[in-house]
Amino acid sequence: MKEYFTGFFTAVCITSSLFILTGSKNKNLGDITVSSITVVPGKYGGGFIKTFNEKGMETSYLGTAEDGVGVLGLHNAFGKQIIYLGSGDKGSGLLKTYNQHGISNIYLGSGRQNGGALHTYNDEGKQTSYLGTAENGVGVIGLHNSSGKQIAYLGSSRQGAGFLRMNNREGLISCYVGSGKDNRGGHFQTYNTNGYLTSYLGSSRDKSGILSLNTELGLKVSSIGSTYDNINNYKGDGVITLYNRNGEFGWSKDGKIE
Repeated sequence: MKEYFTGFFTAVCITSSLFILTGSKNKNLGDITVSSITVVPGKYGGGFIKTFNEKGMETSYLGTAEDGVGVLGLHNAFGKQIIYLGSGDKGSGLLKTYNQHGISNIYLGSGRQNGGALHTYNDEGKQTSYLGTAENGVGVIGLHNSSGKQIAYLGSSRQGAGFLRMNNREGLISCYVGSGKDNRGGHFQTYNTNGYLTSYLGSSRDKSGILSLNTELGLKVSSIGSTYDNINNYKGDGVITLYNRNGEFGWSKDGKIE
C-alpha cells in the first residue's frame, strides 16, 4: 500500500510541475548545456536561431533564408546588419559587410562571369573598386570615382596581353596603354571628351614606330613613321605625311637621301 501511495504522489508532483512550467509567463530556460542541436523547418519555413541584446535588438541570425540556402547574419548594437555570410543567386558562396548604417561596403564572392570577385563601395553605396574575373576568365582591376563611374581599368585583352584604360569623370575613355587588337605591339592612345581618338603613339603593322594626330572628330591629319612603296611594301625610310581636315592626303616628305 505504501508503494502505491508513493507512486501516486510522485505522479502528482510531476504533473503539477509540468502545469506550472507550461503556464509560466517566463519563457527563459536559463543556461543550457547540450552536445548538439538540430533545427528543423517549422510552419513558416526553414529553421533558424536568433539572438538579441538586452535592448531587444537582434544581434545575429543563423538559419535558412529564401530559396532554402543557409545564411549567417551579424548585427551591431542598434540592430543594423553588418555581416552577411551565405549563398548567392546561383548557389555560390558570398560574404557581404555593411557600415554602421547598414549600407553595403564590401562584397566578396562570385562575379557575373562565375569567377571570384571583390567589390568595395563608399558610404553612399556607390562602387569604388573591383578586383576579380572578367570575360574570358581574365583578371582585372577597376577603380571608380565617388559617383560610381569607372575611371581606371587594368586587365587583359582577349588576345591575352595586358592593358590600362583611363576614363574621364563621366566614364568615357580618355587614354589607353597596351597592345593592339592585331598584336602589332605596344601603343598609347588618347581620346577627347567626346570619345574620339586624337593621337596614337606606338608600333605600326611592320613593327616600326609611328605617331598619328587626329582632328576633334577622329580624322587623321598628320603622321610620322616609315615609308612604303606603291605596292604597299615596307621600305623603312622615315616619312612625314599631312592630310586635310577631311582626312584626305595633302603632302608627304620622306627622309631618303637622294
